[in-house]
Amino acid sequence: MQSLLGELIESIVQMPGRFVSIATSDPLSALLILIGGALIGVSVAVMGYLTLGAAVDLITPDVGSRGQPRADR
Repeated sequence: MQSLLGELIESIVQMPGRFVSIATSDPLSALLILIGGALIGVSVAVMGYLTLGAAVDLITPDVGSRGQPRADR
């Protein structure tokens, strides 16, 4: 188990260097890495925003949804 955890941490530490070496090898590779990072970043931000909104909606009381009683009843 320790070996697996050590290998995981080591690969996480080495990953930025590998990305840099791939991005500097070709301009198209750099562009694809940037676009991929932007897509992941935007999707994580949207999901975080929606999750935060759901959590806030769960906590706050729902006072404005009753409205005025109808006069035609």
